[in-house]
Amino acid sequence: MRHRIAGNRMNMPEPRRRAARRSLMAGLIRFDRIETTTSRAQAIRGEVEKLIDTAVKGRQAAQSHLAKVVSDKEKAEQILAFARKGRFSLDAKVASNEERAAQSKAPLTDKGRKFLEQKLKDRREELLQIISNESEAKKALEAAYQSMVIELHARRKILSALPDELVVKKMFEELAPRYAGRPGGYTRSTKLGRRKGDAAEIIQIALV
Repeated sequence: MRHRIAGNRMNMPEPRRRAARRSLMAGLIRFDRIETTTSRAQAIRGEVEKLIDTAVKGRQAAQSHLAKVVSDKEKAEQILAFARKGRFSLDAKVASNEERAAQSKAPLTDKGRKFLEQKLKDRREELLQIISNESEAKKALEAAYQSMVIELHARRKILSALPDELVVKKMFEELAPRYAGRPGGYTRSTKLGRRKGDAAEIIQIALV
């Protein structure tokens, strides 16, 4: 029975082939271009295009969700940067030692309590400097957290195929903005001739 042999096998056992594909894809995304044989370039090109498309669409979906609540692009970027610092609510208060004990947390000293209260105050002021109306600020912050969840889903989908945090970070922070609005076609190939020894055709595959 001829099972699990469809597609380009790269003439390797399956575990080694999977590792080689991931290494080639990571190298292409990290350095924008790699030189390899035609068969290996063909084996990774389609998958790289799909992963970049996932990052582009994930980022755009996250931005669209936030834009429904915060139409000002500059404010949307500021509120998202604020949300990335950690979970926060304008209703947040420092719990009393009795409440902390009920939550199995250690009691706070006066100094520790003042530190946390000042931290909450500073974050509150930072948020209200972006959006002065408290009600609108709450809605904007929740939308920002939800947009982060949308983007996180896309990140996890890519990580399942290419488990490299630095590469995925570049895809969302650099490649997704670069290819926003581009309907595919993120790579190009250029023939470089044949390799000495086995005469295998070598090409350069690069991100456009």
